[in-house]
Amino acid sequence: MLSITRTWAIARYELTWDMKKKRTYIVVGLFLSAAFVFGYLWPVIWGKSVTTTQLQIGISFGSDLWWVAAVFLAFNTPASGIFPIIVGGLISGDSLASEFGSGTVVPILTQPVRRVEVYLGKFLAKFLLLLAVSILFTLLVIAGSEVSVGAQTHLDMFPLLIFAEFGAFLEFAALAFFIGSFSRSGAMVLGVLIVISSIIGTPVLVGELQFGFQEPMLLLPVVNAYFLLGHVIPWYIVQPWGVMVVQGYVLGAGPPLPALVSVITALQYALAGLVVTIAVPLVAGYYRFRRAEVKG
Repeated sequence: MLSITRTWAIARYELTWDMKKKRTYIVVGLFLSAAFVFGYLWPVIWGKSVTTTQLQIGISFGSDLWWVAAVFLAFNTPASGIFPIIVGGLISGDSLASEFGSGTVVPILTQPVRRVEVYLGKFLAKFLLLLAVSILFTLLVIAGSEVSVGAQTHLDMFPLLIFAEFGAFLEFAALAFFIGSFSRSGAMVLGVLIVISSIIGTPVLVGELQFGFQEPMLLLPVVNAYFLLGHVIPWYIVQPWGVMVVQGYVLGAGPPLPALVSVITALQYALAGLVVTIAVPLVAGYYRFRRAEVKG
């Protein structure tokens, strides 16, 4: 029978090691630096103004900057769209891979502990760490926006932004656990994550441009993580009971082809996609981990 006590003991062991890794502090430091840049420095440079985003939502920087910065600037630009991979993948990439690669998993499994408890305990540690990073990032963005442009609105959406960021991180963490159950190198896990993102993301992007948005796209890993943050959540904040516009283009010619999707429908698909894209690789990774040979 699964023991909560032993699972929590493994989680504490994992968190202890995470706190000793330089990569943890490098990743968290870079991400929190981004919170300062997007939440404070960017609005100071550009000043208070009114803009229209690529989703054609009118947004006043003076009152709405905190979630605009968190969503559009931090997660939905070409350069910063890799944050979920960096935070979720890099922090979780060596959790299984390095243990098998270095043989340190041997003394763990010689203890009176089941493999399912080791696996779940390790993922629980990443769960807590990524949740903390999500909360801290959003708090810093809000604080920076408050200082730079004044009192912010839509603060009631704080839990929703936390959930979306955390979900994106957790999706890549689950993929990292699955890949790590086959690999012995954390660097290889991260590399495979990037390749998977390109293989899945590029055809879906081309398909969206060619044929317009389709809700089932959200059931694919990688796509769901970005779309939830970059499209669904912004529209839900502004008009939760309305219709969101997703622009599609016929490649090579023609004007944009707007795809009208109910915000609630898109959110439901996004939530279902989040469950699928976290649970499937996590379960598959466990079955591989359970059968892996331990040498040492």
